[in-house]
Amino acid sequence: MIARRQTSIKVDPIAWDNAKEIFKEYNLTVADAINIFLNKVRLEGGLPFDMKVPSDRLQNAIDEVKSGDTVHYNSVEDMMKDLKA
Repeated sequence: MIARRQTSIKVDPIAWDNAKEIFKEYNLTVADAINIFLNKVRLEGGLPFDMKVPSDRLQNAIDEVKSGDTVHYNSVEDMMKDLKA
């Protein structure tokens, strides 16, 4: 068996409690459900569901990329210099 990686995440407590109750109906723990989700992401090469409404921040980033109004750096060092300026 593959060794498990322990992690700590912050989640919405209402979502956690409601999801936990639903998982119980399938005899799954939250960890089981998270592992199912992570493997589905791995198998599909992305999120296993559509993201239909981007957040304002994501939409601004999408618009910025589409307009070609992005900044490119040749190295991380160049980017850090610019960020610190």
